Amino acid sequence: MLLLLVVSVLAQDLFFALWMATLQAPVTELCTGSTLDCPRDAGAMVSGTVNYLLMLLTPGLVIGASTGRRRRRRATPLAETPFHGAAEAVGSLIREARLRRNPVVMLDPRLASGAYVTGQQHRPLLMLGPELLVLRGKGDHGRRIFDTVVRHELAHLRGRDLQTYHVLTVFRRSNLVAGAFIAFAITLDVLNLNSTPGALVVTLLRALLLTLLGELIARAYLRVREHHADLHAGRTDRDGLLAALGAGRGRADGTGAARLRSWLRSWLRHHPLGDERLGVARTPGRMLASSPGRVFLGATVAGVLLPTLQDMLLRFYGPESGALTMILCGLLVGVALTLFVGFTLWRHQWYAAGPARLGRSALTGLIVAVGVVAGGWLALYTRVSGYGLTGMPLEPSFLAVVVVAAVLLCGWLTVVGAQWYRGDPEAQRMPRFLKLAVVPACLLGGWLMAGVWVWGVTLQSVLTACSMKGYRCVTNPDRVVAEAVTGFLAPGPVLVAVMLIALGVPLAARFAAPVTDRISR
Repeated sequence: MLLLLVVSVLAQDLFFALWMATLQAPVTELCTGSTLDCPRDAGAMVSGTVNYLLMLLTPGLVIGASTGRRRRRRATPLAETPFHGAAEAVGSLIREARLRRNPVVMLDPRLASGAYVTGQQHRPLLMLGPELLVLRGKGDHGRRIFDTVVRHELAHLRGRDLQTYHVLTVFRRSNLVAGAFIAFAITLDVLNLNSTPGALVVTLLRALLLTLLGELIARAYLRVREHHADLHAGRTDRDGLLAALGAGRGRADGTGAARLRSWLRSWLRHHPLGDERLGVARTPGRMLASSPGRVFLGATVAGVLLPTLQDMLLRFYGPESGALTMILCGLLVGVALTLFVGFTLWRHQWYAAGPARLGRSALTGLIVAVGVVAGGWLALYTRVSGYGLTGMPLEPSFLAVVVVAAVLLCGWLTVVGAQWYRGDPEAQRMPRFLKLAVVPACLLGGWLMAGVWVWGVTLQSVLTACSMKGYRCVTNPDRVVAEAVTGFLAPGPVLVAVMLIALGVPLAARFAAPVTDRISR
């Protein structure tokens, strides 16, 4: 999820940086076409892009440093407070955790009963609230809750979350700053009469949704890390973890509207809700099993990357290399999306209750198809199909192809995992399985996405041309494009190789899976 956030934010940052660098770089040749298509000075383009990227990433660094400094100033070392018994207990828990660098324990009066970790890798800080420290002296129940909370925060340090949180802070702030700069630049474009108010509304909506996409990914990552810290804290005292999460308070299910509000709140929160944390604490496999929401986020990012990467390749190779850039773009994004979906389905295979069913893989494929198409329409600017803000075509025939391709790929990934699961239900030979499954999955997924992307771009170009005056369009353009693309991308040897991979890998997974009773490491 952290890598997904970095990729999605960098795509938006690069759009803005390349756009502004293109507008400011000097033109090297006489140009009568569009301003963005004129040849530019390469050195000015590179330096301008780097400068704008640094401008977008700097606020996150500044805000992260100032926030950490402000927190340290308002805190007091725990050894200098009257909570001497709590200080000794925390020191014992720190020695028990066996960290590479022991944190400095501080009292933050604004925390109340909360706790968190902050600071740098070489000097971590453990912040505790006064009410939490008082809780330790309220009997055995309070002490166990206190120990669990401290173990939870120490688990963040053990999992090196401080480093990833710094990266997260930088890219979250960069995501917000890029969205604001893009909205400002598009508004100036309208004021300069280079665009229409309708185009402004559409672009601002896309910029808002792209910014929201990055924020949702960041919050999903933070919730996963909280679950991870909970599980580490519960390894020593599971009952203490359940008590700290409020297992005995008895929450009512509520009405359908209340459940919907709870679901929306869980998507927008940095920390998971109590019911969700309790569910993961009782059934840890839920954290690693496939989540439809995370699949949709990953597929949407892939859809955004398709036109964005295509535009960058066209800038580098030139507009005359359209077929090469389309295939290369589809392959790169297809391989990444296949790995993301494959690991999601395979984790669900082992961590969910029982083997995964094909119905769930079909639902996952539908979610992937919807996310890819939606992400294609969120891309802010592309020269793939004309010069407007266009995405994948919404023709029923093309959408059916996208859904069928995604469902078939997810079904194949599920079958491969299920065949291995039958012989290795305890996941004792996972490196061996990954060596067997990853390379064929990347080949199939990359080839499928390349075909879908070439099909979509070609069809969208034809439909755009058909909408212009004076252009004589064919009677059935989607059928003509489909025949041309399939004839170009599916020659005999390639089709035979794809069929052999699709049929041979599940059989190899079925007969190569080791059946053993040895306990897994």
